[in-house]
Amino acid sequence: MAAANILREWREYVPLEPLFLAMQDPNKRVRSAAKWALVDVGAHAPQEALHPHLTDPDAEVREAVLYALGTRAPVAMVLEALDVPEQGLCAAATYLIGLLGEHVPVETLLTMLQSRNAHIRVAAARLLGNVEEQRIPLEPLIEALHDPEQSVRLEAIWALAKSGERMPQTELRALLDDTDQLIQREATKVLASAGDPEALSIIVGWLHADHEWARENALVWLRTPLGAVRNAIVQRLPIEELLHLLKDAWWPVGYMAAGMIAMLGENAPFTELHALLSDPLPQARRAALYALAFLGDDVPLSRYIPIESVLIALDTEDIETRRQAAKVLSSFDIPVPVERLLPHLEGENVELAGLIARQGRQEGIDILVANLRTSFRVDYALAVLGELGEQAPSEPLLAELHASDISVRQGVAATLYETHPELLPQLVPELVETLCTGQVGPLLEPLQDIQIAQALAALRSTHPNLLSWFDQALDSPSWEVRMWAIIGSSQMAPHGLEPTIEKLQRLLDDPESASVREAARGALETFARRTATDEHRE
Repeated sequence: MAAANILREWREYVPLEPLFLAMQDPNKRVRSAAKWALVDVGAHAPQEALHPHLTDPDAEVREAVLYALGTRAPVAMVLEALDVPEQGLCAAATYLIGLLGEHVPVETLLTMLQSRNAHIRVAAARLLGNVEEQRIPLEPLIEALHDPEQSVRLEAIWALAKSGERMPQTELRALLDDTDQLIQREATKVLASAGDPEALSIIVGWLHADHEWARENALVWLRTPLGAVRNAIVQRLPIEELLHLLKDAWWPVGYMAAGMIAMLGENAPFTELHALLSDPLPQARRAALYALAFLGDDVPLSRYIPIESVLIALDTEDIETRRQAAKVLSSFDIPVPVERLLPHLEGENVELAGLIARQGRQEGIDILVANLRTSFRVDYALAVLGELGEQAPSEPLLAELHASDISVRQGVAATLYETHPELLPQLVPELVETLCTGQVGPLLEPLQDIQIAQALAALRSTHPNLLSWFDQALDSPSWEVRMWAIIGSSQMAPHGLEPTIEKLQRLLDDPESASVREAARGALETFARRTATDEHRE
């Protein structure tokens, strides 16, 4: 399964046939991993290699091939698959029909809207919202507002939202009192996007709810579905309604409000955001930095925000504020003075390390590599290393292909695809061998030890043989094996563990992994508590 998940990221370097073979594996999880590998690898394969499998007797194979073909899939076959009993294949066809919308005649969509199958009506309503604004047929969609299936009604609401000045506001306004709260909510959002005063007033009320979870939920509602409706609502709302949420004590509210403000692009309230960078409330400073970080993806921040204000934010004691300041600085389109950054470089701030690494400094790269060997900051480290291209060191990345976390393995594989594609032809054969035969080579051998360590730690047993195994595993070259050996050792009684305790004390300064150091600290604290308890009982 690990082999399949890694191969999934290497696309044109991976042969298709081993993936088809792996979809016959007796293990369901392996078949699933092979299927999604086939989807991603097949997307880069020639059509002629996939088309023969469209008639495979296995519905999961046909499903994977349809996903892999995407817009290259035959329209007739996709339409046929909409009405099959196999749920996975039907879901693939429903997804693809959305991609193929412009190739499906409106008349066909109107016929689909009358289907007995709800998922076909859902697909039809969704596609009708994707035709040209002036060609969206209103009457069938207005009728669909009263469909017995909630999902059809929702798609009809969203489709009508795209009809511009022709939007039937009277019919949508009737849904503001609908007994279905989700229908009521989505109709409110659509009407607000068109500037309806009543709908906008309802949304402002959501944002002023007394309970923080209610305010958070209101912002979640406004963020979904994505697209034009959400952007239009933000442009219609008074900006002060979002700015006051940046000071909310409940951080998810400030974070999501920052994301909403960022949708305004160059029309965002930069003066107010700049003022919040020196606000006495830490949550306000963080939320302003969130907004600027989001805006920095599309807007040249140096035109609106003086860089010195963001550099000052690096001096705060709050690590989350420092991280967000580093993210904002990485969006500036002017050089950031690296000498001002180096004094703030620390192990956990991979955002700042990334900013320094992007300027070619080894100090930043070293911090990113160190965070590959942790269980908490690895994702961002991988993302930045991927941006460095061939400047990213390959050996630490290769070493983490055997990580226990599937998302880390896939992240490392994706990063190697971006940074060192020349290595992939050498690595693929070993993983194909593992996928097809179960024979494990050097790339994944450490994963076996990690899984053994996890399993033995889960036993929570004080058996002497286990104690001996964990003691030896504390010297493993794999940081994850050492970490799980520490966790397993911490389940043991403290007496008779002097050599193990000495190793744990040395691992407090483990040179490779912060996660190992943290686990060692926790284990020693556990031993100390147990010893004190035993002495008290005596």
